[in-house]
Amino acid sequence: MATQLNAICNDAYLIAHQEDTTRLRQTLEQQGFTVHVVRSAYTAAQQRLATSERVLINHTRAWQAIAASGRHGVVMEADFVPVRNFGRLPLPVPADRVSSSLAYLYSVGIELWDLCDPPACMRGHAGGMVAYAVSEGVAATLLQFSAEHQRHNPSGHYSCWDADLGYWLKQRGTESYLPFRQYGEHGGIGNPEHAAAGLRATDHADALAGPLSFLPAYADGSTFRFLTTRFRARTWAWGRLLCGRTLNWYNLRRSKPLAMATFAVGRLLTPPRLQHLNLNGS
Repeated sequence: MATQLNAICNDAYLIAHQEDTTRLRQTLEQQGFTVHVVRSAYTAAQQRLATSERVLINHTRAWQAIAASGRHGVVMEADFVPVRNFGRLPLPVPADRVSSSLAYLYSVGIELWDLCDPPACMRGHAGGMVAYAVSEGVAATLLQFSAEHQRHNPSGHYSCWDADLGYWLKQRGTESYLPFRQYGEHGGIGNPEHAAAGLRATDHADALAGPLSFLPAYADGSTFRFLTTRFRARTWAWGRLLCGRTLNWYNLRRSKPLAMATFAVGRLLTPPRLQHLNLNGS
């Protein structure tokens, strides 16, 4: 069975509001994906919802398309920047769980639970739905999550629905898996709603699986800004690991402690991926 991402997930759905998706779309098409841009026209009532809730509406429309397609699909937000070999990377899910799991391709605030065999990925939890892959069956389950969430939050107040999603899926038999290193970078600027809620305004990849396809938008053309952001992201990741948030004692000792520690530490020991810094876009 093929494990290459663009062989399992031929379709890529880009979640966009007003962003220009040209560069990302072209990059994905060059890597073998058929690209669909999900750009919603909100009703007057939806315009009054928190931004996070409008984002969920767009993800829901992508889930509807995947569920109806009968195929796996990759979903990513418009400010995601994939690594150069994105399409050739393996789907980070055990072979026997390909059709029944959520595969994070980018994750934030990760919590590692169990090491897979072979150890190319790990079962765990993460916040953020910046880039991920799902089958049509998992997409149908996600539609249930969306409907339930909207029933519980009819006024559309700000919520961290993406941080709750993994736990919700697990309770219903759908596991979530994390790759050894991130398949791209969250390239956008900070979300004021996150900051107002006392959270980090934005997040970035802790360790990349390869050089990025192009410079993220947050760099605004500045190599220095890009490098300092990457340095802060790596420092934050080490802090989470050393404080027991990425890999806590309970998860460490209950299953292959040495292998799990090697996975958690090894993913952060790779040198920063800087060789993609080509500001001419070639």
